[in-house]
Amino acid sequence: MSPDDLMFEDDEAGTVPARLTTAAVPWPVLVVDDDEQVHAMTRVLLNDFEFEGRRFAIVSAFSAAEARTILAERPDLPVVLLDVVMETQDAGLRLVHHIRRDLGNRHIRIILRTGQPGQAPERDAIVAYDINDYKSKAELTAQKLFTSLVSAVRGWRDLVTIETLNQSLEHRVAERTAQLERQTALAEEQRRFIENLVELMPSPVWYKDSAGRYALCNRAFRELFPNAADGAEWSSEGQELPGQDLPEQVFPEQAPSGTTAFSFETSVAGPDGDARELLVVKRPLSSPDGAATGVIAIATDITERRRMERELQRLATTDPLSGAHNRRHILELLERLLTGLDVVPEGRQAAGMACLIMLDIDHFKRINDEMGHGAGDLAIRRVVEVIRGQMRATDQIGRIGGEEFAILLPDSSRADGVAIAERLRSGLAALAIELSDGRNFQLTGSFGLTEVQTLGDTVESVLGRADQALYRAKALGRNRVEVM
Repeated sequence: MSPDDLMFEDDEAGTVPARLTTAAVPWPVLVVDDDEQVHAMTRVLLNDFEFEGRRFAIVSAFSAAEARTILAERPDLPVVLLDVVMETQDAGLRLVHHIRRDLGNRHIRIILRTGQPGQAPERDAIVAYDINDYKSKAELTAQKLFTSLVSAVRGWRDLVTIETLNQSLEHRVAERTAQLERQTALAEEQRRFIENLVELMPSPVWYKDSAGRYALCNRAFRELFPNAADGAEWSSEGQELPGQDLPEQVFPEQAPSGTTAFSFETSVAGPDGDARELLVVKRPLSSPDGAATGVIAIATDITERRRMERELQRLATTDPLSGAHNRRHILELLERLLTGLDVVPEGRQAAGMACLIMLDIDHFKRINDEMGHGAGDLAIRRVVEVIRGQMRATDQIGRIGGEEFAILLPDSSRADGVAIAERLRSGLAALAIELSDGRNFQLTGSFGLTEVQTLGDTVESVLGRADQALYRAKALGRNRVEVM
């Protein structure tokens, strides 16, 4: 019996699975042998083999050169049954080197089988060549062939699975690394954007850490507090800011109870010495365990807004010609006095004592007609100046209309009011008004006084009595004080 006959001897009946699956793609087995009969018999035997529901199908190569071509085109082959002696005595061994070194195929399982073991002894072949099994054709029965093929296919499958998983893992790692790099780059870009945005903000922005250091601040803060070094890691402890309040003196750190963010208005001296009015919003920061870590804040300069508000308030309450209160505002002050909203200072007359004086410039139409309206306007302004020079700090004057004025004297008895009114009348009578063209004139005023009963009178009743007193003063010859 030849070695080839022994190779196909079935040494155990019933070892080949009876049920074969034809639906699955068969396992390809590359057979490299220059003996055509070996290919034919191998094909017959493999037709009865099945592993994991898949049959075996051979791919034939009758020389090492032909095998090289097939292997270049079919990197998916799991097993090669390789003869040693073919076109040359070591053609099979050279093919092993080609597979491993030139093609770099580390997955394919190489079963070296030979009918002439002396040409490639097993120990030398296993050590010198990267093969996975060594079989002599004389001992390779059908059962051993099946065992060798199953072991080889299983090894190839596991290697491919591991490499696939490794490639998948490498791909995931590379993808995750790229994602992290993109996220890091985006975070850095966002950080730079926020830093530049905060730095360019016209409002002072700062962060004060738990140690009391102004750890971060923007350009506007440094301009407002130039002695705060560069703003980074600056501590105000022990430092003096000449002509300037310390930030922590101006900006209290404690939030009202039960609040997180809070706001307040304050005034500071700017670098130029001018007062700056600020609206400050602060928010304490804390760690996850609740410990205080610092506070962030932003201050908005509301100096111009407050100036405009005061100007609007002035325009809304001031007569533009005389500079006195306008009619609406002086009557509002009278209303507040009557309703008790204005508190009488300590040490003054008892609450409930006040007077209202109605003043009318005598013969004002004659001044306009003879001297011109410019003279009339000048007369109104000078009258207000004289009266304000004679009034107390608590007294108020308002222009009711035309040449008529109301003078409110809080915290004054009737006798006090009469004395003040007489003083004002004398001051007006002594007033000499000179025009720009050299002409000059004098004027007088008639005064009607009434006592105001707070929490009892009304604006209309007080004005009515004061008007009656004024009418009587004018009827009795003007330039006098009458009381009603």
